[in-house]
Amino acid sequence: MIHRNFTPLYADDIYAQFFGYHTGEEMLALDSLLHLIAPHQRTNAIQTYNAIMSGEEKPGLKTYRNIDSEGNEFVVLTVDHIVDWQGESAIQTTVVDLSNYVDTVKKLHASEQRYRELVDGSIQGILVHRNFKPLFCNQAYAQALGFSNEQALVASDSILPFYDPAFHEQAHRNNRALLSGRKSTIKTEAKCYRLDGSAVWLGLLSRPVTWNGERVVQVTTMDITKQHRLREQLEHRANYDGLTELINRRAMTEILDQQFRSHQALSLPLCCVLIDIDDFKSINDQHGHHTGDEVLKQFAATCRNNIRQSDHIGRWGGEEFVLLLPDTSIEQAELIAQRLRKDVARQAITTTNSQLGFTISLGIAALTHDDHTMTHLLSRADKALYEAKRNGKNQAVID
Repeated sequence: MIHRNFTPLYADDIYAQFFGYHTGEEMLALDSLLHLIAPHQRTNAIQTYNAIMSGEEKPGLKTYRNIDSEGNEFVVLTVDHIVDWQGESAIQTTVVDLSNYVDTVKKLHASEQRYRELVDGSIQGILVHRNFKPLFCNQAYAQALGFSNEQALVASDSILPFYDPAFHEQAHRNNRALLSGRKSTIKTEAKCYRLDGSAVWLGLLSRPVTWNGERVVQVTTMDITKQHRLREQLEHRANYDGLTELINRRAMTEILDQQFRSHQALSLPLCCVLIDIDDFKSINDQHGHHTGDEVLKQFAATCRNNIRQSDHIGRWGGEEFVLLLPDTSIEQAELIAQRLRKDVARQAITTTNSQLGFTISLGIAALTHDDHTMTHLLSRADKALYEAKRNGKNQAVID
């Protein structure tokens, strides 16, 4: 229904049928829509209309007792919007018949506002909280966090302990944005923990609502654990080498370019190390590709044990690898490279007849003002690697 000061301007047939009319055209003959509202709620309807049109109140959800063409009362949920109708503002009202829900909802809630929010939510998990103190939740939300019933969860002092600590800061920001009116809805994802400690990922759609006259937040949730795990698997496959579980060339190229730009802009030290497994073709030829794969996996494991958390190691192709050392001087880079070289030389792969050792050669280059691209820095490291190979292998050479 679209109306201006309760004078009907447009009604669709479904709206008309709510009130016992056959078509929307029949309703346009009414002199005022106030006749459709129960007498004790007409004053409130007028006040709400005036407040919305004057801008004192935002359009939203309301419940009313309405009267059909035969005088029967029924409960409706109305959703109001301000629209332009023939060059002037008017109210567009969408009506949802709640009559069938009233008896059930009254048993669950003490007020009209509470059951309205429940119906307006969804069959997914629903939580209403005041600064994270739960005021209401439905069974679906309680079960998502491992509770047997809603009352047990609502008795909690805060829902934040069920959310991963990494999400807490964002949760507080979102809460402030919703309560202040800066955001009308916020959609996000969060890692949560059930009562038994198991993890679950929830998709969250949060919005401000009125609860017993106070502005609070309603959260509608959906369990997206399977989707999240699938997405993680797909992202991992896209960014990591399947054999060594090191970063693949595509992802490593992005890291190299990003680190090169940031370190160059801030004049910070950056070192690049190209690594090649010595005589790898001979290992494959003499012992088979399965043994070669085991050498690659052993080398990758050794790298993970030797590099720092801030470093990046990726498989560049075949038996060649790139090690990127952010905020690292050439002296530090040489120490890291030599430590890795010596540790690799101590490793051995069990073959059918013996223990097979292997070594690596490394070329090291530090970022200079003459390096205008990451490709140039890589080529200098490659040149140093060539020198290491030419000089007898199992050594690290600085460009």
